[in-house]
Order: sequence, then structure tokens, then C-alpha cells
Amino acid sequence: MLKPIARGALWLDNWLQSRLGRPYNALLGVGLIIEVFRHIAELPAKLHLTGHLVGEAFAILFELALLVHQVGALSHRFEARGAGGHKD
Repeated sequence: MLKPIARGALWLDNWLQSRLGRPYNALLGVGLIIEVFRHIAELPAKLHLTGHLVGEAFAILFELALLVHQVGALSHRFEARGAGGHKD
């Protein structure tokens, strides 16, 4: 079940990358940064709710991991472009 979903996600990601290029990467990165800041801004209001605090901390860590992944993917695409790979 997971394999077809992963293939479909990869196809969609590649399709969006080939159609939109850098704006697609920028949109993903900016969206993740906005979400991280939103969660951080909401954190003080949730300090007294232990369950919510743990969930917010997890969400922030998850979004930071996605952001690191996105920046790494962008770096990989820059390297591929510099080596004669696909153009953005």
C-alpha cells in the first residue's frame, strides 16, 4: 500500500519540479518556515497544556526536519544542474 503512494508522490513531486522549478522549491520552503514560526508563536499559549506542548514541540521538530530535507533536495538539484543535469 505504501509503495504506490510513494511512487505517486515522487511522480507528482517530479512533475511539479519540472513544471514550476525553483518557485515550487521556494513555495515549499517558505510554507515550512511560516508553519515553524506559527507553531513557535503559539507555544506560549500552550505552555500550561502538557499534551499540547508535546504535540507542538513534535510539530516544530517535524517541520524543521522537512525544511532540512527540502534544502538538501534543493542543494542536490543545484549540483545536478551544475553537472549538466536538468534545468530549473
